Amino acid sequence: MHTGNNIEVLRKRKSYSIEKLADIVGMDADYLKELEEKDVEASVSELLKISAALETDISALIYGKEFHDAGITVTRPESRKIVERRKRHKYESLAPDYSGRHIEPFLVEVFEQDDENLEYSSHEGEEFHYVIEGSLKIIVDNREYILNQGDTLYFDSSFKHALNAIGGNARILVTIYNEKAMMNISRSPLMSNLIQGAKLIGGMNVVVVMPNSTAIEAVNRALEEKVVKYAYFVGDSSTYPMELLKYAEFYKFIEIDPAEDDFDKASAEKAIELIHSGEGHMLMKGKINTAVFMKAILNKDKGIGTGRRLSLVSIFELPEVDRLVFLTDPGINPALTVANDVMASKDIILNAIDVAQSMGVDQPNVAILDANEKPSEKIPTSIFAKQLSDMEWGNATVFGPLSYDLALYDEAVKHKGMTDLPVAGKADILIVPHIAGGNFLYKAWAMTMGADVANVVLGARVPVILTSRSDNDMTKFLTLCASAVYSQHVLKKGQ
Repeated sequence: MHTGNNIEVLRKRKSYSIEKLADIVGMDADYLKELEEKDVEASVSELLKISAALETDISALIYGKEFHDAGITVTRPESRKIVERRKRHKYESLAPDYSGRHIEPFLVEVFEQDDENLEYSSHEGEEFHYVIEGSLKIIVDNREYILNQGDTLYFDSSFKHALNAIGGNARILVTIYNEKAMMNISRSPLMSNLIQGAKLIGGMNVVVVMPNSTAIEAVNRALEEKVVKYAYFVGDSSTYPMELLKYAEFYKFIEIDPAEDDFDKASAEKAIELIHSGEGHMLMKGKINTAVFMKAILNKDKGIGTGRRLSLVSIFELPEVDRLVFLTDPGINPALTVANDVMASKDIILNAIDVAQSMGVDQPNVAILDANEKPSEKIPTSIFAKQLSDMEWGNATVFGPLSYDLALYDEAVKHKGMTDLPVAGKADILIVPHIAGGNFLYKAWAMTMGADVANVVLGARVPVILTSRSDNDMTKFLTLCASAVYSQHVLKKGQ
């Protein structure tokens, strides 16, 4: 899908020259010209950056309509899009450009095959099938239904079901309804932007080490929403919860002998190999021991460490804040500065800057939080914050110490007369001095305020995903979305 025409229309509507837009987004003017005039596609991080500069959402760049304007879409036959859903059926999407849809309408060509080769699936929602040509056998919940031209079937798609043509190929109209589509459930317009961007990529591959129900449920939702293309399940498949294995054609089972002396270690090492080979773009923890998982990642000879400290970056959309807020580190590092080594603190900040840039924030404003904005020997963390803010960062503006209110809110900045402080009132990234403070903020935002959040662990060659049973479905899904967008950003940078 070429986005260049839409970028050009929206740019001209704002009366921006290519040079002006290039200056705002920090991109090369010649590259922007190529995006508009040639069949060159921007990465999702670039589209997020451009949409922010043009004061619109990413849907306008993709489809030519913003989310709230996408109420009517006409699809001509030449505009239908082939969708990879089943290997033995051909699916054409009849409404590919309707943003945030609850219903997926398809024209499907069903090929005749042996019954033992049928592909079964089950998923949230309901389905309606209308036979246009030919005859069809549909198996739903172990019951067979024969449909001829003009016949219809409506069923709960959480039942296990499969299709087969009878006496040659058949053509059917299929509509799939899912009221739980994640982009419609999200309460956050900026998070909806992130979801749309992740779906645009068309799926990245995730490697799951020793999958458990929490990980499989998260992957299934991402497969349904086309955020994950294939999932590599590394471990002993006999231990996986069979009732959750709904999408066999999109799983790749990598078996590890359970008789191995160190099964956890062998599973982790095999998963790391899949990352090294380029088959996997994200690494996800299942029921493997966390220490073993991290040790495999950071192994000096075979791991995927980059030399930086691993750190957790949590991405929030907060009420009354008109931008995504990146919080670090609320879950891995006990403190920003360890043993008074300020240089070691840079990794946590650099990881957060990388994530923000992958989400379209070209020059992030970074606030190192503390009790107030004045360094004091009585508060060593405030001294460390000042030392860090005095360093050269190049691709970001870093300032500390800064209080929470002064970091996020313009009104507080004006009220306290602190308008001369860098990043005050406009921080994109909040750095906490200790894990306790980060954890308090995280839980206050996620649990008390009900804010949507995505979590990404950085410091390795690919994003690392640590899901928790306490995470809700949206958090797990947004985490995979953010990881997919970051993965594409890294791949594009490496080209």
